[in-house]
Parts: sequence; structure tokens; C-alpha cells
Amino acid sequence: MSYAYFNAIWIIPFVASVIALPLGVKQKRSASLVSAIFLAVPALLSTYLVYVVSATGFKPFTTSLAWFGFGSTSVTVGILGDGLSAVMALVVSWISFLISVYSYEYMERDPGTHRYWFFFDFFVGSMLLLVLSNNLVLLLVGWEGTTLSSYALIGHWYTDEEERWVGDKGRYALGVPNWSTPSSSGVRAIVFTSFADIGFIIGVGMLYNASGTFSLYVISQNMPSILSALNRQGMLIPFLVLFSMGAFAKSAQFPFHEWLVTAMTGPTSVSALIHAATMVNAGVYFMLRFMPMIITGASDDSLLSAVSPFFLYVAAIGAFTAFMLASQALVSRELKLILAFSTASQLGYMFLSIGLAAYVEPSVAFFAAFSHMISQALFKAALFLAAGALIHEFSSRYISDMKGARHGMKWTTIAFLLASLSLAGIPPFSGFWDKDLILDLTLQSGLWYLYALALAGAFMTAFYIFRAFTLIFAGKPEREIKEPGHAMLLPYVVLGIVTLAFGLVWPSPVGASTWIYEAITVDSYAKLQLVPLPPFTLTSLAASLAVAFFGLGIAIYVYSEKRQAYSPIGKSGILPALHSFLYDRWFINSTYYRVIVGGFAAASRGLDAVEHGGFDKFYHSLLPSAFSLASVKLRRVQTGVISKYLAALFAGLLIMVVIYVVFLLIG
Repeated sequence: MSYAYFNAIWIIPFVASVIALPLGVKQKRSASLVSAIFLAVPALLSTYLVYVVSATGFKPFTTSLAWFGFGSTSVTVGILGDGLSAVMALVVSWISFLISVYSYEYMERDPGTHRYWFFFDFFVGSMLLLVLSNNLVLLLVGWEGTTLSSYALIGHWYTDEEERWVGDKGRYALGVPNWSTPSSSGVRAIVFTSFADIGFIIGVGMLYNASGTFSLYVISQNMPSILSALNRQGMLIPFLVLFSMGAFAKSAQFPFHEWLVTAMTGPTSVSALIHAATMVNAGVYFMLRFMPMIITGASDDSLLSAVSPFFLYVAAIGAFTAFMLASQALVSRELKLILAFSTASQLGYMFLSIGLAAYVEPSVAFFAAFSHMISQALFKAALFLAAGALIHEFSSRYISDMKGARHGMKWTTIAFLLASLSLAGIPPFSGFWDKDLILDLTLQSGLWYLYALALAGAFMTAFYIFRAFTLIFAGKPEREIKEPGHAMLLPYVVLGIVTLAFGLVWPSPVGASTWIYEAITVDSYAKLQLVPLPPFTLTSLAASLAVAFFGLGIAIYVYSEKRQAYSPIGKSGILPALHSFLYDRWFINSTYYRVIVGGFAAASRGLDAVEHGGFDKFYHSLLPSAFSLASVKLRRVQTGVISKYLAALFAGLLIMVVIYVVFLLIG
């Protein structure tokens, strides 16, 4: 059976982008409508792809069409259809479609609609190409396509009006401005991710050098010999660090997380697209595609012990990112910033789970990360789209300017509440099941310091999202407010309901958890073992529920309508200092500017001084002056009087004779 028609899943969005660009110049509504209709096709096709893959027992298939070759290597254009790629395509395509419906109304009056839809569709096509590609070259094309289009979408409002900024104008941290404009945020995104992509590309080169192929199938079959060869050369850990560097940056893990924070300068629909369905999940997908190959490829104890430090590194970075970004969300005043911090924090839990694969049952660890990625995509898309409606209605990005939204925006309140409960890890929402599984696995691993960070992050997650919810929806509005139009309202209401539904069907024996577990385990390239999902341990379950409800309860109590005027921070002592530390993002952004940007600026000034004060001064000042002085001296000798020339000639001859006589006498 031919599956070539599934290539249309990633091709159609690119076709839509080409149509939308010229069409949107004159007919904005038509461009929006065409894009939404075109993106519905990949959503339907990806649904059928999931059906086909699951009907065949998750047996992988590939399609290929010759592209180019060099030496004995041929690179094809084709897709890989397995459980992981099919479910990823399903999530990406459907959420992207819903966001396109939302954008139809949200971007209606924007003057740059044609640019928006071109890069929006290009972004979706690149992401679908990335998750469906059957070789590293095609994956890299999709990878860089998301980087390019995210730069354009984040900087969409390049005229830099103040209402589009992120951060507080006039606030400095370590002498560095703590706000960002759309144009600079787009540049930051491409700089952070492209820098890490250098390591990724080097890793691809090392992998090709060790395997002689870009094919994911061939690489998976030869992974034990590839790892053994790299280990013998002492290059195994450097390879793993470089190869995964791009994934860490794409998924905004420390120290590459800062680009995601300032990406909030783009339209809210773009924020939903980047933070929920596409770009940030690319890094997690990459890790879920290759880390199972590596953990199962480490077939003997020596290889497993060799790769274990890398997996600990992944888990530690994930846990630290989850904790750090959650702490920053505690004090943030901007709604989209809170959700941005939350995104990077939740991605940290996924990386934590992936890293635990070397310490617990690998298939369960990878499943927990994958399940949480799906949950995060659903509830975070709902939260961002609802945030866009709230910001539009209140004409402010600050939660302190929003109050009593529940009175005029009941459907928005319900959708935001459902998504918030899932994010906070409240049962029976899916965010509870998979996050608790990650916490349980961390506890089983014996890595107590990582468990402490993850548990603290879970508490802060419940606190910051219900701090925002209480401040926005409690109280009475100062003016009449209303829901957005149906095109904006329907997508996030649907996502909120799906978030609840996913949680309800998650724990049943034939429910979502079992199906997703089988999708990434059965007949996978990584040859993972399908072991029974472990029951939740009472200790972990009790701790998870306690921190979630405790964080939720404290937030509602502290920020309830009767206590909103009360500030728990005060004006002096350690709490204000801690508040500033968190509000200024642990001074990491400022440190980057001071050390990296400032370092390059100092080096630039030093090179400028060498160039202008050294080379330029020598060539353009000292050397001409020396020749000018020599010319003056020579002109004094050139008098034009013949008698003086003859006298000089006679004197020269006399000196030469004297020197000659002296040498004769000495000799």
C-alpha cells in the first residue's frame, strides 16, 4: 500500500503560505479564510494517519522520493509514519488549525495580515515536516524553517509600539533595560536558537561520520555500533551534548530559555502557536525521537554507564528549569509573561522525565514526557488564546488592570479555569496524571534533589496560575466587558473542554494513557520494552496533591477580592529583595547582556582601537609622515648647484678609498 499521499500533511501549509502572501495584500479576509481552510486538510489527514498507524499495530512505514546524493549517500524526501510522528502531527495540525480560526478575527484589522499568514502557514508546514521527516537532512530543513518563521512572527509588529513590548519601560536590572521590543525579540529568538543549532549541526555531522547515513531507520538499527565507536574515541558525551543542544534551545531550557520570555512581543495567536503546538515542542519531539534509540542502543553495562551522566545532565537541567521559571512566574504582572514562564517550566518537567530514562524503566519515562507534552499543548493553547481575548478586552497586558472578567466573559472564565486546573495538576485533569507520574518516577530514581526541585515547582505552578486567575476573574469590572466573537471564542473553549476530556479518559485501562504508551513503545525504532504502567505510589500521590491544592488555596486566599489591596511583600527586608530578584528573572538576562553582549562590545571597542589607533594610524599617519620627512631632507640635498654635487661626489670617493685602505691594513 502506498502512503505517499500523507506527504500532503506538510506540503499543503507551504502551498497555503505561497497563496496567502499575494492574496493578503488586497484581500485580508480571503487570505485568512484560505489559510484556515488549507490548514483543516492536514488536520484531517493527520487524523487518518493516526488511524492507519494504530490499525497496523503501530508498525512504522516510510515513503521516499529521491532528492539528492553525494558519494554513496542518497538523501530522500519522505515521511516516517509511526506512533510518535503520527500523534505529534495530530496535535500540531489540529491546534494550528484552531489557532488559525482564532486568528481570522484576532488579526482582522492588522495591516500586516499578508505577512502574518505567509509566515504562520510556513511555520506550520515546517513543524509538520520536522515531525514527519524520515531523515536528518529533511528534519533539519523543517527545524530551521521554524526558526526563520518564528523570527518573523515574533517581530511581526516591527514598528515597536509600546503596547507591544514585554517588560516595564524604565526598569533596569544591573544597569540593563529590562524590557524588550518586537524587533529586538525576533532577533533574540533567532540568535539563541541558531547559536545552539551550531552544536546540533556538528552533532549531525558526527553522527553521519559514525553511521554513513542520514536515515533515521538505519541509524536506529546501527545505534549500538555507533555509540561503541564514539565511546572508543572518547567522543560519546561531547556528541550527545552537541547533538541535543538545539533541542535544549528550541524547548527553552536553561541557559537558552530567555528567548522564549521576550517572544511575547508577537501577536497572542503567535504565542499560542509557538508555546503550545509547535516550536517549543520540537525540542521535546527531538529528544523523544533519539533518546530512546540511545538508551536502548547502550546495550551493555559499559555503554549504559557511559551515557548515564548525559541523562543525569538532561534531568538536572529539566528540573532546574522547571523550578527557576516557575519561581519567576510567581511575581510576574504580565499575563502572557506568566504563561511564557509556565511553558518553559512545564517543558522542564518533560526533559526531567526523559533524563530519568537511565534510572527507571525507559519506556515509562518517555511515555510520561510525551503525555505531558500533549497535555501542555492543549491547556497552554487554551490559556494563551483566552489571554489574547482578555488583553484585547481590557486593553492591557497587566493582570493588575484586569478585574471581574467573569461577569461579562463567562465562557472565557470556564475555558481559563479548565486549563488552569490542568496546569495546576488537579485531578481528574490530564495535567495531574502525567505530572504526578513524572514526580513519581523522580522519587523512584532516588535523585532526591531533583524530586525536591520538581515538587517545589509543582507548588509554585498551582500558586502562580491561580494568582493570575483570581486577580483577573474575581471582583467586579470597572466597566462593561463582553466576550469576543465566535471565531475567537470557540477555539479556546473547545481546547478547554478537550483538556478535561483528555484527563477523564487518561487513567482507564483502555484509555488515552494506554494508547499513547503503546504509540511510542510498540514497534518503535528504539525497540522499547512495553512493560505495564506502574501504579502511583501513595507517598508521591499524597505529596503531589498536597502541593497542588496548597498552592491553589494560598493563591485564592491571598489574592481574593477582599484581600487584593493587601501586599504580602512589604517595602523593606528580604521579601522585597527576593521579589526584585524573581521579577528581574534571576538577573540572568542582565548578566547575559553584561557578560556576553558587554564582552563582545568591549572586544569590539578594543579591536576598533587597534584598527584605528594602530593599523590605520601607522598606514595613514605615521608612514606618510616618515616619507614626508625623508622627502624634506632629500630636497635639502638636491640644491641644483653642480659644484656642490661634485664636492659631494669627491667626498664620497674619498671615504670609500679610506675604508678600502683601512681594510687592507687590517687584513
